[in-house]
Amino acid sequence: MKHRNTVFHQLLKFLPRHRFQATVDRHKGDHRARTLTCWDQLLALLFCQLSSRQSLRDLVDGFNSKQAQHYHLGTDVIRKSSLADANRNRPVQIFQETFFYLLEKVRGKLPNSEINGMVRLIDSTTIDLNLNQFEWAEFRSTKAGIKLHTVYDPKAEIPVYFEMTNAKVNDRKALSKLPMMSGMTYVVDRAYNDYSWYYSLTKQGSTFVGRMKKNALYEVIEFRAKNSDAILSDEVIKLTSDKGKKDCPISLRRITFRREEDQKVLIFISNDLERSAEEIAGLYKQRWQIELFFKWIKQNLKIKKFLGRSENAVLIQVLAALITYLLLKLIQLESQCSFSLQKIARLMSLNLTSRRSLLALLHPESDRKKMGKIFTPQLELEVSFV
Repeated sequence: MKHRNTVFHQLLKFLPRHRFQATVDRHKGDHRARTLTCWDQLLALLFCQLSSRQSLRDLVDGFNSKQAQHYHLGTDVIRKSSLADANRNRPVQIFQETFFYLLEKVRGKLPNSEINGMVRLIDSTTIDLNLNQFEWAEFRSTKAGIKLHTVYDPKAEIPVYFEMTNAKVNDRKALSKLPMMSGMTYVVDRAYNDYSWYYSLTKQGSTFVGRMKKNALYEVIEFRAKNSDAILSDEVIKLTSDKGKKDCPISLRRITFRREEDQKVLIFISNDLERSAEEIAGLYKQRWQIELFFKWIKQNLKIKKFLGRSENAVLIQVLAALITYLLLKLIQLESQCSFSLQKIARLMSLNLTSRRSLLALLHPESDRKKMGKIFTPQLELEVSFV
């Protein structure tokens, strides 16, 4: 039997329409919608991300040219003006809640050791915008831009939370909107150096690893033994500046570390008095993973060029990009394939409207014969191959 559903259709099995519609109804997203529903809008935005459309016109033309392949998704021809209006006016919360719904599905498919991973990386990335087109995002006299402040799980390789702000918002100020959980270890760069935040994490039972400023005032209350040539010093300290004593009146670790690859000296600050200095340095080294994540989404998803100029349209498009990332991650986990997300995204782009099973797409024929029966029906993988 020939597989009838397109690759795009199989991808959307992870996001049941009735589940999405419940969110739409709760936020009255389809109120007064005559031709373009929120479901139509979502499909168009996912199509844009997965097929790398370059403009609103390019998206509409490309999407409508595949009308015969889209009918089974419950959508029809879309109009450029209707999509532009939807991106400008529809509630952002619909797409935000969809992101968190898919995030929970991803976490539900991870091994227990990954679900219970206790390390979270915090960082931000700036997306430059044209000041003449995005005046609301002005942050310098000649530039505009937005920042994505992100909490990232390095074991699961997924963002667990993000907040979008104007690019001029200081990273430390964005911390107040990022949810912090007890029992976690948060790894941050020097931009997030905030004594009161460090203390609040300690009081809630969390640990942190950050970069200490060179001009910080402190006194050493204990010297610890060094077990590695890379560790130049390992000290237990207390802050002595008026602000430090007031905002963070606890014992802290100060670790001086020489990075092997470039011999750069880094000074870490942490409230973790139990881990070794080498382990704390290793935690900080994990920060490269969130930097790779930012690089990946900028290279593989559409968050550099935007379909609309309003803040609402930009935020919806960013959410659509992150929803796409989670859908690709679900494909990777469900299919049990060894391909990178980049390769999966490339294959999806080339085969989006083809009527081919995902098993055939992501596994060589020899592997399918051995493994075809172990996959769940959700991807519609147990089919005959032509």
